[in-house]
Amino acid sequence: MIPKGYRLSFPHLVFYVSTFIITTQLYFIWGQSKLNYIDFAHRRILGDWTFDADVHANVHTLSQDQCDSAFPKLYHSLDESVRLRQGRKVHAQDIEIEKGRCMLRVLIYEGELFVVDAGMPEKCYVTNGNERERILGTLAQMDRAVTSASTSDPAIPNIEFSLSLDDLPRRSRKDGTFFGYTRKDTPEYRDIWMMPNYAYWAWNYTHAPSWNSIRKEIEQKEKDLPWDKKDPRVVWRGKIKMAKLRKELVKVSEGKEWSDIKPVVINNASDPHTKDVMNLRDFCSYKYTVQTEGTSYSGRLKYLQLCRSAMITHPLEWQEFHTHLMRLAGPEVNYIEASENFGNLESAMEYYREHDNEAEQIAKNSYETFTRRYLTPAAVTCYWRRLFWSWASVQGFDPLLYVPDKDGKMAMRGTPWTAFAANWPKDPAAIP
Repeated sequence: MIPKGYRLSFPHLVFYVSTFIITTQLYFIWGQSKLNYIDFAHRRILGDWTFDADVHANVHTLSQDQCDSAFPKLYHSLDESVRLRQGRKVHAQDIEIEKGRCMLRVLIYEGELFVVDAGMPEKCYVTNGNERERILGTLAQMDRAVTSASTSDPAIPNIEFSLSLDDLPRRSRKDGTFFGYTRKDTPEYRDIWMMPNYAYWAWNYTHAPSWNSIRKEIEQKEKDLPWDKKDPRVVWRGKIKMAKLRKELVKVSEGKEWSDIKPVVINNASDPHTKDVMNLRDFCSYKYTVQTEGTSYSGRLKYLQLCRSAMITHPLEWQEFHTHLMRLAGPEVNYIEASENFGNLESAMEYYREHDNEAEQIAKNSYETFTRRYLTPAAVTCYWRRLFWSWASVQGFDPLLYVPDKDGKMAMRGTPWTAFAANWPKDPAAIP
């Protein structure tokens, strides 16, 4: 016998059963939908916003959601660096630097960039003696990424890290965990976290006053130079002393009608090869370009990828933050791979000169992937901010801006980036 207060009328029973059935069906439909709650919220925040290279390429204030929408494939190396930690935290001793080994120790604290230890940069041994350009170009990118962060996002976390300015990051320090421009896919480089090269700010050596300026110059050049008006030869310039494969490249292409490949000598007027030096912008006038590694990665790669040309390269040993986006096959193929010593370069050129439409498609794919999206200044800044957040996820200590000095008074550990940049190579603390 059901107590009177708990009895249900037939209409009420029908209502509850119907509500249950409808709710169950709606839940099932929602669960099967590709538009889950996260996607729904993501779209609601973005609205109708989509990345347009003509509008947003040099916009540094994109939110995290906009960065993810515009550059969904950009962060592979960071995800891999986090994964390789396998839950292990990075501790203060892991980021200690070697003095005079082209390293910096840096702090981001409450939205401001500090240089904690410049590591005796006057003793840095990098090629061309451009340590100033490397230091300031790298730190300037970091500062821009911090100060241009969207106010709709959480604040950049307080983090402390070190970085190597060397083309061979493990030459700076044989162990430890720090940022570098490049790494190999080998165990010794697992703890190198890749950051964008300093030339994404400026590189005087290549007459690139800023990354965006040369990108826009090349973009305009490509608009004025259709594929069928480009030089059909393959072009390369470089110092052959830097790697044996460069000598092999010059050897296999010498005297070939399809080749404009020549070694160059810099700053030696008496050497006949000095006259063969080319401006980076002029490489884009050719249908084919060649990429070669040197000491490690080559700074030319990103510039060649700005061209609407079919780039040919030997198998690359050194990674950069964006090289995972290179596609050797499939509908998104965006470069051509030659053998290690370029022994098959002639046969490759014969094939693509007979299949010009395939070469043109490779060039278009590369141009759309890199010039128009993943190597835009906006993408580079988005990468920097994701690097900061990824690092914060494995940081196992709380960075301190103030610590007691020898007299027990609280003293700032680092030099603000603004003072460092304005006074370097002088130490601002030593200025009367």
